[in-house]
Amino acid sequence: MDMAERKAGAKKTVKIEGGPTIDSVPITYRHKIPIGKTLKYWDGLREGRIYATRCKSCGAVYYPPQSDCPYCGSSDVEWIELPREGVLETFTRVYSKPQGYEDFEPYIIAIARVGDVRVMGWLINVKDERCVKVGDEVVLGTTYIEKHNKYIITFQLKNKQC
Repeated sequence: MDMAERKAGAKKTVKIEGGPTIDSVPITYRHKIPIGKTLKYWDGLREGRIYATRCKSCGAVYYPPQSDCPYCGSSDVEWIELPREGVLETFTRVYSKPQGYEDFEPYIIAIARVGDVRVMGWLINVKDERCVKVGDEVVLGTTYIEKHNKYIITFQLKNKQC
């Protein structure tokens, strides 16, 4: 095989089985997130409420909440509480967990349509995700994660147990 054929052709794959390895460098990235303009959202999670923002100029609704409207540029936004129920649009069980979640059992991340927006959260109290279906109705809530000292959004199936 000449050089021209190699460039235009297949990629060479090197397979190493049982060879030596080294550990990667641990990744830690921690910074302060300014929340002054979205404090109502964070306080709401602690109270079990989930808020979005609506632009008073153009009517666009945003979740996660925005302090300025990305659509029309207005800073005249109002807080709206999202409905407590939604419809599951997608979900997946997470086995390869990101940094900070290595100690958690595999968990289900889901996205639900809630009113005019999509909300991402953990689908909880599901033992067998094979019975969960896109289109299932869910109830929204919040759950405290002690390890991270934060509240997260959670969904529970409304009309069935899995």
